[in-house]
Amino acid sequence: MERKVKYSYEFKLRCVNEVLKKNQSITSISKENGIGKTSLKDWIRCYHEFGIEGLLPIQKNKNYSEAFKLKVLKTIESKSLSLSK
Repeated sequence: MERKVKYSYEFKLRCVNEVLKKNQSITSISKENGIGKTSLKDWIRCYHEFGIEGLLPIQKNKNYSEAFKLKVLKTIESKSLSLSK
C-alpha cells in the first residue's frame, strides 16, 4: 500500500520557485495556495538540501519477500535479538 501524495511534485516546485526565485514571502505563497507555512518551509529545506529530487514523494513502504521475512525472524530468534536490531 502506497502513501497518498497530497501535493504534486509540480505544485511543490512552483511554490518553492515563487519564494526563492520570485522573492515572494512564505506567508503570501502559503495563503495563496492554501498550504501550511511549515510545509512550505520543509519543501524549501528539502530543495536546498537535495535539489529538485528533494520534492519527489518518498517511498517509505517496501515490499519484502516471504523468504526474506522468514530469514529475519529466524535470525532474531537464534541470536535473541530485539525487533529493532
